[in-house]
Amino acid sequence: MCVANYFKHNNPVILKGQPIDASRALKYAWWFEDFRSKLSTGKYRFSYFKIDGGIREAVGTLNPDFIPEENKPQVRNWRVYKERFDYTTFCYLDLTVSSWRSFRLDNFIGFVEEMK
Repeated sequence: MCVANYFKHNNPVILKGQPIDASRALKYAWWFEDFRSKLSTGKYRFSYFKIDGGIREAVGTLNPDFIPEENKPQVRNWRVYKERFDYTTFCYLDLTVSSWRSFRLDNFIGFVEEMK
């Protein structure tokens, strides 16, 4: 529900100029949560708006099986680490550069496909 409230008060970039009510904010939040859960199980190509206005196409994951040892967070419980992400930003491992990156949720455009 926190994510839906965030979207209601911070209109997502792809919905700019369109009125956003509680129902639409909730649909967008569920759409993003679907993406987050899929990213936890595999590698996906997705896109978002960068701060400078450009579009970033990324291939990323949150699945510990696909994260190299040198990039794994130094914590005891991976699940607790993932749950500590702030709900206004999203962190992921960018597999093309093997580095952690993040973006604001309201800049999310969508996910395209699962990578093998």
